[in-house]
Amino acid sequence: MLNYLVFGIAIIIFATVIIISGKAISRGIEAKQNINANSEDEKIATSDTEENANISNSNSNLIDQINDLNKLKEQGIISDEEFKKAKDKILN
Repeated sequence: MLNYLVFGIAIIIFATVIIISGKAISRGIEAKQNINANSEDEKIATSDTEENANISNSNSNLIDQINDLNKLKEQGIISDEEFKKAKDKILN
């Protein structure tokens, strides 16, 4: 009878250890997934920021080119028709 009691207690302790270690392992896996998700979010945010900066630089570059064309037109170096063609070429 004492043997059954000892084996019963040992099985209960063994089951408790397995449950506790299973929870720890699952928490570790979840933490690793969260870290990977956060790093992917940072990569996306970084690429969005770089893309917005490129668009901003592109827009300012277009404006500068059109302003240069306008100066040439005002100086009489190019005609209105040439200005329109050049502007269309820049915008497209």
